[in-house]
Amino acid sequence: MVKCCNNCANIIPYSKNNSYGDADYLCIKTGYFVTGRDKDITKIKRCTPGGKELTCEWKQKEKDKNEKQKI
Repeated sequence: MVKCCNNCANIIPYSKNNSYGDADYLCIKTGYFVTGRDKDITKIKRCTPGGKELTCEWKQKEKDKNEKQKI
């Protein structure tokens, strides 16, 4: 399993409230919006606009754990 933001329990959808029903994704640990949710987090660095590197506290979603146990 690849560690990416799509599989993280700390990512929540944040609605844009437009007619298309779009959503941005917010990391509740860092407080920043996430782009590239499908990229491997071990190969990229996430930084604040000021240049400070964010530490990722990746945590697997509960439903993924249950699916993994069934296999």
